[in-house]
Amino acid sequence: MLTQTTSKTERVRTMFNDIATRYDLLNKLMTFGVDRSWRNDAVSLLEEVQPSTLLDVAVGTADLSLQIAQKISSLQSIVGVDISKEMLEKGEEKVAKSNFTTPITLMEANCEALPFAEGSFDAVTCAFGVRNFERLEQSLTEMHRVTVEGGHIVILELSIPRNSLLRMGYTFWTHTFVPFVGSFVAHNREAYHYLPRSVVAMPQYEAFTSLLSQVGYRNVSFTPLSGGIATLYQAVK
Repeated sequence: MLTQTTSKTERVRTMFNDIATRYDLLNKLMTFGVDRSWRNDAVSLLEEVQPSTLLDVAVGTADLSLQIAQKISSLQSIVGVDISKEMLEKGEEKVAKSNFTTPITLMEANCEALPFAEGSFDAVTCAFGVRNFERLEQSLTEMHRVTVEGGHIVILELSIPRNSLLRMGYTFWTHTFVPFVGSFVAHNREAYHYLPRSVVAMPQYEAFTSLLSQVGYRNVSFTPLSGGIATLYQAVK
């Protein structure tokens, strides 16, 4: 039973376990399919550096990992980690049905204490996950630790548009449409009330790039997508 004193990590784990079977459908409905285009933008950044090993944090149902495996021929292995066992099981099903040559290994792990040696991966990615971290700076520090010197990090996350008209539409979308769809499809309205709260609470744009710099990354930059509904961050260790 979840209470007000339950940690954010446990609340997030329980929430995603509960909605895992409908998560992919809900993403398509809530973003009108644009989420795949956003992930393709993230993959394009990785295509430029052609990593051999990659860690996908908050891998969820493995959508980003699968798009990466499809497009980046240089990869020898992809490891995906998540705290939700149910999401990982859905991801395993999708990986098993794929025909990509790059091995994709999914495992349960908390980003605050990644079970990998320093400098284990050429690149680290995270799509729509950092806003769920209980200790954001600690998690980013861990992602930095397991990246090789000169390696890249690519983070895709929802954000609040700066344009006032877009922000009005975004507010309606997140506070009215998203909870309605979550209640109707996933039978979990609270999970989709969490979405706008988690986006508002997260450092965005320059504030997030500053945090990446603080934990040791360099050449930090960000690119708003779809007018700032999502933002793509990249940096180098």
